Amino acid sequence: MLAINVIGLGICQPPLLSEVAQQALAQAQVVYGSARQLASVADFLSPASQQCELPKLDQLKQQLQAYEQVVVLASGDPLLFGIGKYLHQQFPQHVICHSGISSLQGACQLTGLSLQDAQLVSLHGRPLNSVRRHLQPNRNLIVLTDKHSQPQHLAHTLSELNLADSKLHVCQRLGYDNQQYQVWTAAELLNSSQVFDPLHVTVIETRGGGGVIPNFPGIADHQFITDGDTGRGLLTKREVRLAILSLLQAGPNQIGWDIGAGCGGVAVEWALWNPQGQVYAIEHHAQRFACLQANRNKFGVAQNLHTLQQHAPQALAQLPVPDKVFVGGSGGCLQDIMLTAWQALRPGGRMLASAVTEQSKATLLHFGDTVGTPVAELLQVSISRADKLAGHDLLRPNLPITLICWDKPYA
Repeated sequence: MLAINVIGLGICQPPLLSEVAQQALAQAQVVYGSARQLASVADFLSPASQQCELPKLDQLKQQLQAYEQVVVLASGDPLLFGIGKYLHQQFPQHVICHSGISSLQGACQLTGLSLQDAQLVSLHGRPLNSVRRHLQPNRNLIVLTDKHSQPQHLAHTLSELNLADSKLHVCQRLGYDNQQYQVWTAAELLNSSQVFDPLHVTVIETRGGGGVIPNFPGIADHQFITDGDTGRGLLTKREVRLAILSLLQAGPNQIGWDIGAGCGGVAVEWALWNPQGQVYAIEHHAQRFACLQANRNKFGVAQNLHTLQQHAPQALAQLPVPDKVFVGGSGGCLQDIMLTAWQALRPGGRMLASAVTEQSKATLLHFGDTVGTPVAELLQVSISRADKLAGHDLLRPNLPITLICWDKPYA
């Protein structure tokens, strides 16, 4: 019977291994790890065991099934941004993880930062701009990096977001005899040619005015890139956007569709405030789609906001089954889009649509009758904003938006 022991080597050199971990290494038919990791456990290995450098995950999955006793070496805690989660998912009931002291804990030891007061961020194998969603003032971040997210890259991103006063604590070769610890400001690192060891962790204390990435739901309209003047164009305005997000109540691990996403106001906030969910935004208009992409990058939500430049309802067939659907635009195909999305919606899921014209409202109300499901919530959002007329103050109303929700029954 297959037994996979995932051993986190920790930051100690030589590694501190429990008796159980040592026994697993001695009995292993094959041990996977990097060249550095394999060298560090050489004294614990049986002469009969095979030692292999860790292949790509799909290849590893195939190879593991040829053995009974396997060890996979990992850094620190295999269940903290590590391979342990993947192996547990692929081989349930066959995996035991042995955790070592992680580099995150080592960085906290050097800086005096309490782990519970920090946000853990992994940029290893992830786009650099995904860190942007975390970059508000007065935050503590512990960042795992790769060659594309070195301290200088982080410093440039911080400076772009008005956080050049931030401190970067760079902890290199933790646990080794030549361990190094340096503190820089983002401004100091901008033009630095310092070369950092591949084995490092960066702790960021964000300092400065910020004001680019929001602290709370309700991003100001002018912060979005749109196909019109600042804060205008095809963008769901902040107050309406907040009502939509409140009605959707997106949850962790849920799939959401934003159909007719425009410049991405709803989709971006949906992805930003629900990082464990996945949002699929569909927009066919080329200029608006370009704005959607730009906002996706600006607010650092590329990991969980997926964009498609296609027409609905045709585009919907290729998407995963949704738990929540928002229909904000239809391109004249509202009835077809609603029916297609409703058929795809998971039982217990919620569909929400917006309307401005009386014809659209009538179509939505007719839709509810067609599927035989009563309206769960119906409200109209009317917003007036400060303006001037002949030098005098007034409140100028925007067009009211009608929002209608349906909950799909389980049976």
